[in-house]
Amino acid sequence: MATPDTPADLPNEFPTDDPLALTQRLVAIPSVSGNEHAIMDFIEAGLHDLGLSPTRSGRNVWVVIEGRPGPRTLLLEAHMDTVPSSEQWTRDPWSATRADGRIHGLGSNDTKGGGAAMICALAELANTSDFDGTLIFAATCDEETGGEGLEALRPELPAITGAVIAEPTALRVATCQRGLMRVVVACEGKSAHAARPWQGVNAIELALADIARLRAIDAPDEHPLLGPATLTPTMIEGGVKANVVPPICRYTLDGRPTPQYPNAWWEEQIRATVTGTIEVFRGRMTPCDTALDDPLVSAALDAANTGEPFGFGGVSDLWHVRDVAGVVLGPGRSEQSHRADEWVEESQVLRAVDVYRDLCTAYLTNITDTKNVTDTGSDS
Repeated sequence: MATPDTPADLPNEFPTDDPLALTQRLVAIPSVSGNEHAIMDFIEAGLHDLGLSPTRSGRNVWVVIEGRPGPRTLLLEAHMDTVPSSEQWTRDPWSATRADGRIHGLGSNDTKGGGAAMICALAELANTSDFDGTLIFAATCDEETGGEGLEALRPELPAITGAVIAEPTALRVATCQRGLMRVVVACEGKSAHAARPWQGVNAIELALADIARLRAIDAPDEHPLLGPATLTPTMIEGGVKANVVPPICRYTLDGRPTPQYPNAWWEEQIRATVTGTIEVFRGRMTPCDTALDDPLVSAALDAANTGEPFGFGGVSDLWHVRDVAGVVLGPGRSEQSHRADEWVEESQVLRAVDVYRDLCTAYLTNITDTKNVTDTGSDS
């Protein structure tokens, strides 16, 4: 790694009137998944300083703000954990420097810029209480790894009718995301000398035949926003020596289901296709899809004013609120996530504060129908 940049002159306070300074403060606190305690201490103390009453739950912090009586409850959620840094970084990952209209640092894009913008919007709304219903903000852990984040926190939260998940979308509104499946298949052959292959069964050839059949699975219908469902072989290992017919070969499949072809459909297709034995099957993260005419989508599109809705390219905490209307929306660019020398545009963070504030006000206050206002419970 190159010589770290000179650390930014960061304020010690919780600067909710300056989302850029708050983003810097969040970036400057290392919070690789599993080690979010310090950043949660900072957020919890800052929310207390605003006169709010945050709740600490493990490595998560959440707070409730009540407006005028109203039927809707909206969750704003941002994960504060990051992936680890790498040797490819050319600057200090936690220096939180500003240059060329950008804030540089690990997590700046994914998703500390979005979290800072949510907190600043929350502070504005808490100061005025000029909305109906209930607003919840949650800063969560473990989004990058799974575990004790929003999934574990969700049962503790009040019942919600909608959720906004901060991820870098360039402030475009994502109303859906594909599911996620991971399958490891083991093909068993029979070892023999490579000079007499007819005496054995080549496990690598069995795996290649499996993969060819898997490629022929017909899933032609594309989701209008998510595109096609995909099943991709991503890893393969086999063989014991260069002159031995391989007795075992394992390969990994990455599946991205869509509502047209959900996880259960893919599992059935895979099991009917492969000759190998499925060793691991991770298929619980199913596709999420919020109706385009939902009031939350309308409020988000009006507030963001960044064009038509789209499908989120990865997997996010949206899955943990799949029982209610949800959107993924935040400052930053997806291609900057998990990259060395990560950065987020300052203009996007500033704009995000207005977007989140206006979205909350519109969704919670401008109720013109009864859709999505029933108590759905807090279980995910």
